[in-house]
Amino acid sequence: MYTILYFLDYGERLGGAANTLLQQASLMKRAGNNIMVFVSDLFGRHTAKEYVDIYARNDIEITYTTYRFSSQPEDIDIICIDENYEQLKEIIEEAKPDLLHSVQINPLVELIGRELQIPHIMNVYPLLPEFFCLDYIDVFPHYHICDSWFWAKEWNKYWGTDSTCIRTVVHLKSNAENEIKRTDEKTRYICAGVLSPGKNQLEVIKAFHNALKKGISGSLSFYGYDNNDYAEKCKSYIERNNLSELVQIKGFCADMEKVYQNSDVLICGSTRESYPNVVSEAMAYGLVVISTPVAGVPELLKDGINGYLTDDFTSQSISRKILEFHGDIGKERLEKIRRNSYKTYEQYHSPSLVTKQLLKYYDHVIRDNKKSSEVGVADIRNTFAEYINIYHENCSCFTDPKRVSLKLWYLYYMKESIETAVKKDTSVYIWGTGIYGTAVKELAEIFLPAIPIHGFLDSKKEGTFKGYTIYNPDEILPKENIVILIGVVNGQNEIIEKLKMWGKGFNKEYFILSARAW
Repeated sequence: MYTILYFLDYGERLGGAANTLLQQASLMKRAGNNIMVFVSDLFGRHTAKEYVDIYARNDIEITYTTYRFSSQPEDIDIICIDENYEQLKEIIEEAKPDLLHSVQINPLVELIGRELQIPHIMNVYPLLPEFFCLDYIDVFPHYHICDSWFWAKEWNKYWGTDSTCIRTVVHLKSNAENEIKRTDEKTRYICAGVLSPGKNQLEVIKAFHNALKKGISGSLSFYGYDNNDYAEKCKSYIERNNLSELVQIKGFCADMEKVYQNSDVLICGSTRESYPNVVSEAMAYGLVVISTPVAGVPELLKDGINGYLTDDFTSQSISRKILEFHGDIGKERLEKIRRNSYKTYEQYHSPSLVTKQLLKYYDHVIRDNKKSSEVGVADIRNTFAEYINIYHENCSCFTDPKRVSLKLWYLYYMKESIETAVKKDTSVYIWGTGIYGTAVKELAEIFLPAIPIHGFLDSKKEGTFKGYTIYNPDEILPKENIVILIGVVNGQNEIIEKLKMWGKGFNKEYFILSARAW
């Protein structure tokens, strides 16, 4: 029996990665281990109402403490490490755990684990190769669990992690396998996950629209957070094409079990995932899965065997598979696909199987218990002493100190590149006139005092912001000798694509000084 400490994310929203870790904690508790589950109060002690019952259903009590995590190595918060090390160390030391297990990259927990000689595992998923172009001081966990071999191998390739693949678990409450409707009845299609470019819901809507034109019948419902610009694009397409009766965006749903029980087909259109948990959930509840070949999905989903796998991520490809499924309704081929789909759940996602895999890896890590690096908190404090001191001396000047602290790590490694890029006759602009644009302005004024800010960029606003002129990006981007400091999160990927289109290079002509959205 082990004592295991789990570190989830912030309390206001429990994302897919944190939910996976929560389910792993629940499995270990059911297997007789002692567990403690922590949630960060860095942004307040909030627990979203829709998740209170998730903790209750899993018989999990949460404890608040302070730490910051990141899904990638650019956004390490050295201030949070410095300010909260001793307090969290005392909590961990008192619990006397055998193992620490965090969602994403949690350098604070990793450094404490090194000092106390307690191994630490991270659950982390996709990456970009450009994350590893800088020689960062090693504060990163080296034991790693992923839900696909695709990304497990990539982390091992770029970071040398001790990586393994353990699939997401589905606690099946009722196995009422749905009967696919006859061709003269309406089939109920669903798509689950926050509406975002990476989830690719707009292409799913277009695919369904095209399939409707070609004779299928049915309805398509979307479940997931929808308070962003991308969701508005999806809603606009639905309205423009008079699809509101057949295509509906339902918003977040805390009880997807009922949704699965009243649906027939899951469509996953993602372009960036590891292995979507909704795919395993749909398989468990007897839905047919139509999915794009994203990351680890083709490891388990085989076209025409246990689901329908598209050729690519376009609406045309997704539409072809919807039509293929529709043509299989009432045929033995579809019944074989559904039976094989459920077998896939049993072989890879059942609680008993995932429990065995998790315990096996835990045993390995506890026996191995190698320090990934000799770097400790003293090294962080020494390396970043100047930045830490400047931050505290000027903290009262920052509108939102936490947003500023998030980028000091990156700025430390990129300051020379930024100063090199800003040569004579070079104009510097901050893209974004919101909370992150404000943070970037304050960050630049304090930590890059020799770099003059020429103005802000924003395609939706005019006039001035914080005393600077607001320019339309289309007016500025064609110019030579410009440097862009990105101060935007929502819509960041679209901005980057536009910068690339104009030949601007990452960490050369543009730098991301807001939180990294990717």
